[in-house]
Amino acid sequence: MKAKRKGTGKRTIAPSPPPERETGTVRRVLMLLSNLADRPGDSAQSLAARVNLPRSSVHRLLAMLRAGGFADNEPGGGFGPGSELFRIAGRLGARMPYRKLAEPYLQALSAQFRETSILALLAREQLKMFYAAKGSPSDPMRYNIELGAPEPLVWGATARVLLAHLGEQEIAAAIERREPSPALRLQLRPAELRKSLAQIRRDGYGITHAHRTLNTVGIAAPFFDGEGKVIGSLGFLIPEFRWASSPKDDVVRALVEAAAGMSRQLGGTIQGA
Repeated sequence: MKAKRKGTGKRTIAPSPPPERETGTVRRVLMLLSNLADRPGDSAQSLAARVNLPRSSVHRLLAMLRAGGFADNEPGGGFGPGSELFRIAGRLGARMPYRKLAEPYLQALSAQFRETSILALLAREQLKMFYAAKGSPSDPMRYNIELGAPEPLVWGATARVLLAHLGEQEIAAAIERREPSPALRLQLRPAELRKSLAQIRRDGYGITHAHRTLNTVGIAAPFFDGEGKVIGSLGFLIPEFRWASSPKDDVVRALVEAAAGMSRQLGGTIQGA
């Protein structure tokens, strides 16, 4: 009778499972969701072309998304975002880290032009704005900016580009406050303000001189959320003597492009540019 072999004591390691086959499907579902948000009303055929899938596969994925509330039928026969997608967007939008999103733009702007860049956010219910972050250049001449302090909307480029995109009643209410300029305590001239707001809407940016800080030029461009509502602005504070010899067109272009980048990240677009 043969003796039984004793075990070696080593465990047999099972091979790792192959990668999930759904990885490609998940990616395409995410692409579908992005297209539903960006292009509501697209047909299944159009969506199929965008995600490079057969229309039958897109119909199957859309059925799955509709069942979960992530997609819905549009009146024209196409497809759009569903209630669950709106719910998620609303929850995330309320906690949007504007400062975190803006910091790379501020750092890049200050590094490129060696000037102080700023992020201003709108406090719409109070008809105020406040500085939320800044980018400081290596140049020893810098501005001491108080973050978080409420400021009027009628003075300064960072504020006026916000006011320009509010409703008429809000603009009238801001004018009625008759708040003087922080720098020189100048009295507000409603006609001048309205002319300035109209030009901002036309140009997509604003420029002011010595509104908030003496001997300083303010330049700013607004950014918007996915509903087209103005949220804040990106701007520069530049000493008058440096602004006179600065590449003005390049400064404005870079600022407008940075604000447009913020808008895209928030699901919106630049208006009035």
